[in-house]
Amino acid sequence: MKCNNVLVSGILAVLIAGLWSGLGGCTNLVLNQIEVRAGSITIVFNNETPFQAAFSYGSWDAWDRTPGPLDFQQLRLSANSISDAATIGCGRDFAIGTQDFVERAIATEADLELEFDAEAFDTVVRFSRAPDDSDAGALPTEGTAVGIHLKLGVDYSCVDEIIVTFVQDPDSPGGFRTDYEVILDENRDD
Repeated sequence: MKCNNVLVSGILAVLIAGLWSGLGGCTNLVLNQIEVRAGSITIVFNNETPFQAAFSYGSWDAWDRTPGPLDFQQLRLSANSISDAATIGCGRDFAIGTQDFVERAIATEADLELEFDAEAFDTVVRFSRAPDDSDAGALPTEGTAVGIHLKLGVDYSCVDEIIVTFVQDPDSPGGFRTDYEVILDENRDD
C-alpha cells in the first residue's frame, strides 16, 4: 500500500508541476494581451564592442495575421558608442534580429523601402571590423550575436525605456551577446 501511495503522490506531483509551469506561459500571454498598447517605446543602444554593430529592429503585433504594420528600423552603430534615444511605435512585440521579426519584415515588405540596408537585415546582430562608412561595414567579419524578442506587458510597457547593450563574449554563439535592461517609467502604475 505504501508503495502505491508514494507512486500516486509522485505522479500527482509531476502533473501539478506540469500544470503550474504550463500556466506560466498562459500568464505571459494574458499579460501581453491586456497591457495597454498606446504611445511609443524608447530604445537606446550601447555598443561596448570594438566593432561596428549592424542590425534591424522594430515593433509589431504578432497576433495580427493580416500581417499588420511593422515599425521597422535599421542601425549601424560604431564601436564603443551609444546611440541617441530612438522612438518607435509601441507594439505587443519588440525584437532585434530574430526569425519572427525577419519574417514579419518580409511579409509587410519592409525590405522594399528605399533606405533599406540589406547588409544589416539578418536574424542576428552583425559585428564588423570594416570601416563604418564602407560597403563591408555591416558584414559579420568578427561575428554575430543572437537577437532578442520582448513582449509588451511581460518585459516592458509603452512608458518604459529599453537599453540594449552589445557585448563581446567568446562563450556566446557567434562570439557576441545582446543584453537588455528595462528602465521603468517613474509614473508607471505598477
